[in-house]
Amino acid sequence: MQHIRAMELISHRPHRAAIRFKAKMQLLETTDEFFGTDDCCKSANLLEELATTLFQSRQYLVFYEQHHSKQEAKQAEDRLAQELGETYQQVMRHRQDPVVQSLNALFSWENITFLEKR
Repeated sequence: MQHIRAMELISHRPHRAAIRFKAKMQLLETTDEFFGTDDCCKSANLLEELATTLFQSRQYLVFYEQHHSKQEAKQAEDRLAQELGETYQQVMRHRQDPVVQSLNALFSWENITFLEKR
């Protein structure tokens, strides 16, 4: 009985690897875009960049430093994975917008022109 109480007092934290994994699984289940295109490496890189940004956010850092039960940590992992997946999907939707595509093309052309002048 004391062992169980001691285990309940242990602080749990949401695991970054679990959050990334859950987000990736959510994306694989709900969208054909993730790893379904020729630029699957770009998709993986985008998810990784979004995860890095999330883990560096003040909201995450404050939460991470607090003490949580195992259940609270699991709920946080689920919530953060869902947020990460939704952010990825939002970025991908905006990426298909013609205005965004033309701006990306313009910026790509500017970078090429700038590099050629050097």
